[in-house]
Amino acid sequence: MIRQSDELIGAIQCELQGKLPINLITPTTVQGILRNISLHLPEGYELIVGTNADNIYVYCELVKVSIIGKARSNKLIVNP
Repeated sequence: MIRQSDELIGAIQCELQGKLPINLITPTTVQGILRNISLHLPEGYELIVGTNADNIYVYCELVKVSIIGKARSNKLIVNP
């Protein structure tokens, strides 16, 4: 429980700096989200480094994130 608390605190501190905390959203989840996004892009447009699992860290470094917390849920807002 202490380890999980430390990870959560670290993730929140990362988010407060506007960075996507990788331990809140797994790389596999990020990859799935990016694949869905790429399927809905207009013709001729593509994601900056594709959806290869090896490049997921690039998105985690490039995007800005915010979090909105409620009593029973949190929303993570990801902006390019």
